[in-house]
Amino acid sequence: MPRTLRLLHRRAAFTVAAAGTALALGTGVAFAAGSWMVVTAPPTGANATLTGVATVSDSDAWAVGFRNGNAFTNVGAKVLIDNWNGTAWTQVTTPATPQNTALLNAVSASSATDAWAVGRTQNNKSSLQGLALQWNGTAWSVSSSFTGALAAFALGVADISPTDAYAVGNNSSIPRGHLAHWNGTTWSSVTVPLPPNAPTNTTLNAISADGPNDVWAVGTYLNSATGQFDNFSIHFNGTAWAVGPAPAAGNLDALKANSPTDVWAVGSTSSNATLTEHFNGTAWSVVPSPSPGTSAVLNGVTTSNAANNVWAVGSFAPAGSTSPQTLTLNWNGTAWTTVASPNPTSFDGLNAVATNPGAAIVWAVGSTGQSGSFNPLVLQNG
Repeated sequence: MPRTLRLLHRRAAFTVAAAGTALALGTGVAFAAGSWMVVTAPPTGANATLTGVATVSDSDAWAVGFRNGNAFTNVGAKVLIDNWNGTAWTQVTTPATPQNTALLNAVSASSATDAWAVGRTQNNKSSLQGLALQWNGTAWSVSSSFTGALAAFALGVADISPTDAYAVGNNSSIPRGHLAHWNGTTWSSVTVPLPPNAPTNTTLNAISADGPNDVWAVGTYLNSATGQFDNFSIHFNGTAWAVGPAPAAGNLDALKANSPTDVWAVGSTSSNATLTEHFNGTAWSVVPSPSPGTSAVLNGVTTSNAANNVWAVGSFAPAGSTSPQTLTLNWNGTAWTTVASPNPTSFDGLNAVATNPGAAIVWAVGSTGQSGSFNPLVLQNG
């Protein structure tokens, strides 16, 4: 299975044409590492992929992605947003977006009346611009200030409150990570602090917030002293952004921040194996994780409000095969273990996972089917 891009310049994913959060460890009801089941989500027959998921409650969740694009380039694709109402997933009306192609890569919600979905819009294969859609409890609308604030395609968003949200993304030409902030009225650019020896060749791949005074983002930079790409993290403490401790080597594509002393990041190693890292307030460390088959990658991570329940999802190719299958891992407070997950076809994968403290349901989303004829894939646990 080739390691390819969930969206343009996404560092890890499971399919050629497809696109790709706070861990509160404490008391509370823990999820059991129970069974996953497939739940139908629209649309079918529209070459549709789900790239992000966010939960408000067990009766309110959002999944986003894209549909109806060219089989191999996604040119002409339109944004896709599905909503879970406690009984079924339904496709919701989306606003007209700039240019002829638009895709969503991530979604985050602070309440039933406040959510953001971000991605990109473009003219055919060029003129990539950031795209942000806002949910106000009634309808989704395009944020006109986002394109100027995030001069890049957006990869991640953290919605803290109706007056506080952050988004990250990257340029499509010379790589440079971008950060933007929503203050309740408009989006504005935020200067990205960089580690020493970091030129403009940087990325920001994921963002997560535990609250207004605890926001984390991770990315990479080309170390001018060594000529190697290194990871870096940045942290906002409520007053200023600063460079944080550097995560270990590897491709990090998803992040879950619970507190300044508890953060998870997942992705893949340079040898195409799963990668899970944890920050304990002082340093990042690699936590051993199962990596079945070949070309294993983790694209999403989430948790409940219990120390012994973290989920990571992605895909892998079983031994002797080049076709991806779904992969779900569970952390029980001591070790990561593989939990069996369904595969409707011979070509399936997961891009994101989400739950919220105290909830009974964990959602994982991705796509199923062959390139050019994907259908949304939604798995429910609980």
